[in-house]
Amino acid sequence: MVKKLENYKNKCKFVLDENVPKSSVEMLKSKGFEVEHISLTELQGEEDGKIAEYAKNKKAILITKDKNFGNPLRYSKSSHYGLIIIRLPYSFTGIQITNTLKSLIDEIEPDNLINSITILELGKYRRIKPS
Repeated sequence: MVKKLENYKNKCKFVLDENVPKSSVEMLKSKGFEVEHISLTELQGEEDGKIAEYAKNKKAILITKDKNFGNPLRYSKSSHYGLIIIRLPYSFTGIQITNTLKSLIDEIEPDNLINSITILELGKYRRIKPS
C-alpha cells in the first residue's frame, strides 16, 4: 500500500551519507522530500559525528550504510533526528539499493522514521525506538 505523502513533504527531510548512492536523491525528491547528499556539501569527507550533527540540526533523517551509527554508546538517541541504516549485500548496485529504499519509503509512514533507528535489510526492515 502506497502512503499519501502530501502531508509529509515539508515535514520529512533526508540527508544521505556519502556511502548512499546518489540515485537515491532523485528517488526521494520525486516523492516530494527535501534531500541533501553529503558528497555535495562542505561536509564531504568529514567524520561521522559531524555528519550526524548536521542532519540533526537540519531536522533531517540521516540515511547511511555505516553500521557505527547504530551503536548507542557512540550515538545516543539525542545524537540524531532519525536514522536509516542500510544493511544490504555488498554486491548490490546503486539502483538495487535505491529500489530497496524506495520500497521502505512507500511502505512506512514517514513520520515513523523520526526519532527512531530503522534498519533496512534484504526483504525487511525493523524500527528501534531508542529509550
